[in-house]
Amino acid sequence: MVTPESQVAFLTNLQRLLSEGSFVATYKYALLLSLADISVERGDDVGSEFEVPTAWIAEKFIAYYWRQTTPFVPKAVEVEKAILLQNTGRQAAVINKIAEARTSLGDSLACAKGNSQVWNPLLRQVDDTVRKMPLWKLQTVGSESFDFLYPNVGRGTSITLRPGVATCFRKFYGLLGDIVRGAWVRYVRRYNRELLGTTTDLSEFMFGSERSQLNSVRDALVDTGATRCFYCDKVLSEATAHVDHFVPWAKYPIDLGHNFVLAHARCNSSKSDHIAAAEFLDKWVDRNLTLRGGLQEAFTVRGIFNDLPTSARVAQWVYSTTADVGGLTWTSSSMVPLEDRWETAINRILAAA
Repeated sequence: MVTPESQVAFLTNLQRLLSEGSFVATYKYALLLSLADISVERGDDVGSEFEVPTAWIAEKFIAYYWRQTTPFVPKAVEVEKAILLQNTGRQAAVINKIAEARTSLGDSLACAKGNSQVWNPLLRQVDDTVRKMPLWKLQTVGSESFDFLYPNVGRGTSITLRPGVATCFRKFYGLLGDIVRGAWVRYVRRYNRELLGTTTDLSEFMFGSERSQLNSVRDALVDTGATRCFYCDKVLSEATAHVDHFVPWAKYPIDLGHNFVLAHARCNSSKSDHIAAAEFLDKWVDRNLTLRGGLQEAFTVRGIFNDLPTSARVAQWVYSTTADVGGLTWTSSSMVPLEDRWETAINRILAAA
């Protein structure tokens, strides 16, 4: 059980780490976001220790930096496009390694993972960098070792989050993500002033947006038989079919293929950033289990990252969090309490995934 006092201590320590810690490169921001993602995708709310292999962190690093190796095109025509600098001196090593790999892997991260000859060496290189640098430097403030997240010992291939830390990452995921991404954006802006100029959409460039790659997602869902609105069940046309994140992007800003559904604009707008009611969770589980193979194939050929077990665990996290706080869920006519049957639906997909 994670006490209120330990939750406050977690946030206080995190604030101190961000405000007083030394950030020579952006690795520490990527590490914090990676640990938060992994806690949501693979952790639980029991409050126990949680072992995290460094390979998991390395894969998250690649995912965060992948889109950031795209050269930024400045508004000023006299300034050459370039990859954003993520280090106070020379470019961060991970950026260079990923940029080099992209020349042979292409732009799609999902497709890149299928090329083991290039992907596996890249993963090992990034893993090595993570273990040598940010993993053992993150929890240092001045000359003080400040290891409230995990013991700052050893040089192995895993770390062990302290009791309650994974639970706190899950509980404060949205808040932590906003704070860390904001700090990361400010860092990049500070060291790329000439290149960025007056750019206002830097966060979207670095981390993506809710509306990215939706045409490909729409095609994939249509190809697997999605001809009706997921929420109101009325017939969709190409013009009226909108892509919705079943678990809202505002709750979990990472695209996973099985999380997407098609909806009318009115239903999509009405649902917005709300959690869908248990009846829709049942439907989402049924859809993903029934069409599992077809969806995976349709997403994969279009370069859309998909991982049903991860999607299931993310859904479990967001619904359990909603249940814990007594949150309301969305229906087309009103906001209603979350029905207890959500657990049965989640357990079905977790068992099958």
